[in-house]
Amino acid sequence: MQLAGSTLAVLGEVRTALLPESAALSRDSAAELVAVQHGVPVRSRERPVSWAQSPVVAEGVDTRLAVPGSRRVRAVGAVAAQATITGGRIVQTAAHCGVAGVPDEKRKPWVHYMGQVGVLDVLTQITPELGQEVAQGFVAVTDQANASFDPGAIAARMATKLRRSPTLNQRPPMYSDSTRLRWSARVVPGVEPSLTMTMCDRELRTAEIVVGDNAQLADVQVFCHDLAMHDWLLTVLIEVTDEAAEMFELSDSPVEQVLSPMLEHLVHLWMPGAATPASMRGLWAALETDPGFTRQWQARVGQMRDRLAVATLTALNRVSSDW
Repeated sequence: MQLAGSTLAVLGEVRTALLPESAALSRDSAAELVAVQHGVPVRSRERPVSWAQSPVVAEGVDTRLAVPGSRRVRAVGAVAAQATITGGRIVQTAAHCGVAGVPDEKRKPWVHYMGQVGVLDVLTQITPELGQEVAQGFVAVTDQANASFDPGAIAARMATKLRRSPTLNQRPPMYSDSTRLRWSARVVPGVEPSLTMTMCDRELRTAEIVVGDNAQLADVQVFCHDLAMHDWLLTVLIEVTDEAAEMFELSDSPVEQVLSPMLEHLVHLWMPGAATPASMRGLWAALETDPGFTRQWQARVGQMRDRLAVATLTALNRVSSDW
């Protein structure tokens, strides 16, 4: 993403889901899956967990940005989209762009915009407050049917294409919902990075981030991937433990059928902040204080293991009584 001094805000959305595959993909298989452009290399690593990221895919948009009031703000440019697979299990697709003020409000040919992937040029009058208005307006618009700029739709199309790949057997080890994190970032010179995160519903979260200088804007995108993945992991864990509790109370179905896949396939991927750039790690420290991501995670994992132990003892006692 090309960011210049005239960047007003950065806007993006991350979609996170479980890969529909019975076994975790190796790093090479994950890299092959996200090789969306022939001949363009895929970034990958093995530690702390396997990770593969696609090349950037550009999609041109001519859209309006959501701002307070009735004023219309037109922007044209090329949105940057990427897919990432973590641990051979978690697939994330993301689309983002920087919103830039330009001196010339005249629309240029597409070749100009496709040459600066990840940047939207604002073609209407720039005001001192526009960066804040664009950032706040973007996270406030949660209806995908709204006619304003929606990078989530681009990420969703990429996610659908990846998850329907014929190389995947469509047999995930467990059922889980997807989540989406809609985020904005802007610069307020000299301030420490800060985050306002809101859980809007079962699927959608929003994050409004403020940083102290333009150099930190590129790091925000990486942080949001990390945040979206760990929020998804915690969401899935809560769903699994709640489902197991309901099964334990209302049926004789084996609780381990619900709990074991989570322990086997996802629990080891919990490493908040491990993939976050140094400039953004203070945001993780704040999240660990309130709402306390890792405290919630550890409490739920302990609850899950306790339930599994109780279910195992119950099954053993039942077998013993049958003898």
